[in-house]
Amino acid sequence: MASSLLELVEVQKDYRIRSFGRVIRTTKALDKLSLKVEEGQIFGFLGPNGAGKTTTIKCITGILKSDSGSIKIKGENIENNSFENKNKIGFLPEQIGLYGNLNCIETLSFYAGFYDLKAETIEKRSLELLGLLGLGKDAERPVGEFSLGMKKRLALAIALLHEPQILILDEPTSGLDPRGVKALRSVLRDLNTKGLTILLSSHVLSEVQEICTHVGIINNGKLIKQESIQKIREKVRKTAIRLSLRVKNFNKKNEDELIKKNGISIIEKNDLGKHQQIILTLKEKLIPWVTDNLVKNDVQIFSIEPQDTSLEDVFMTETGGENED
Repeated sequence: MASSLLELVEVQKDYRIRSFGRVIRTTKALDKLSLKVEEGQIFGFLGPNGAGKTTTIKCITGILKSDSGSIKIKGENIENNSFENKNKIGFLPEQIGLYGNLNCIETLSFYAGFYDLKAETIEKRSLELLGLLGLGKDAERPVGEFSLGMKKRLALAIALLHEPQILILDEPTSGLDPRGVKALRSVLRDLNTKGLTILLSSHVLSEVQEICTHVGIINNGKLIKQESIQKIREKVRKTAIRLSLRVKNFNKKNEDELIKKNGISIIEKNDLGKHQQIILTLKEKLIPWVTDNLVKNDVQIFSIEPQDTSLEDVFMTETGGENED
């Protein structure tokens, strides 16, 4: 059975706005947040805008200090012997800052100075990581000449330089083209296969669904859902299913009548030329009502196909329809 590598227990964080030394407003960013990330997981961390994702990551990495509660890596509070414990974490922020006049080798040697690494270890590890991340042939090129995707991979090498036990990524695919996203996904899977635990925060729900094994959803500073993606899908499927209908003569009046019915949501509409595609989420018992209603209103139905519940459906269900930032 896997053990908890990262554990947050009732972590509280308030932001206080002061004026002339007095607190005039307090905003609760994290409200007794508790979550566990087990060894070997790729854990997707999701939440609407302002839910507390960034604050959580800042508290884990030590950028911010929580007001109360505990954050533990392998059972040890990160604030005890903090340098040693924080070295168990690798962090790739959304915004990366690199020195454009340095090359890859020089960049990694510079950042290695923050860790207690021997010179021979730095050289060996740098060449290893640059090869793994597809930067071997560019090792001596100035970083200022790199594309955003190449800079992200170099920043990832920095995060992995000291061989952390958990890698934390904040919006890792932000700004990448599809090829860059695919390359990064492949690298993360490879790292996870080799035993690295990964926590990633992303607003790209399809990407989280593609790569993550487990998901935690935060809202208003509290964890409202934490399970494997498969289990979450199964639970949502019991309360709502997703259907794709290929129809003809479907109009605004038909749409309004469907969404008036409690338990039905229209997720997507597509023009297929001669036909239309309507994608719904609804309670299974409402399927006969939907088909009868459409036929009664002269809508021709050519096919009805069930679809897999997506992580987007789960997210919308759990957060009450709030969008990701």
